[in-house]
Amino acid sequence: AGEGPERFTLTGTAYFKGEPIPFGRILLQPDNEQGNKGPAGVADIKNGQFHTREGKGHVGGPHQVLIMATDGTQPASADVDNSLFAPVKFSVTLPKENTTYEFIIPAETQRL
Repeated sequence: AGEGPERFTLTGTAYFKGEPIPFGRILLQPDNEQGNKGPAGVADIKNGQFHTREGKGHVGGPHQVLIMATDGTQPASADVDNSLFAPVKFSVTLPKENTTYEFIIPAETQRL
C-alpha cells in the first residue's frame, strides 16, 4: 500500500499589523472546488515563523488556507479570548515542491 500523495514542506513568515504573529496555526486544505484532492497540511506559527509539521506538508496545487493566531499567552480561564483576529481564509496555489510563503494578515481583520 502506498503512503498517499507526495507532500511538500511549507515554511515562511506570518505577520499581522506589521508584527510577527506570536503563536498560531495554519491549516492547508486542498481546494476540492478547483479539483485538488489530498490530505490536509498543518503548520505551527511561533514568533512569526512557521514550518509544516513532519508528515503534514502540502500536496501542491490550489489550497484553502485557514490561519488562526493568538497573542501567545496562556489565558487564566476559558472566558479569556487571546485570539488576535477571527480565523482568516486565503486561497493560494502552491507548487509541487518545498515552498516558502509569506502570509500578511490585513490590519483591519477583526476578532470574533
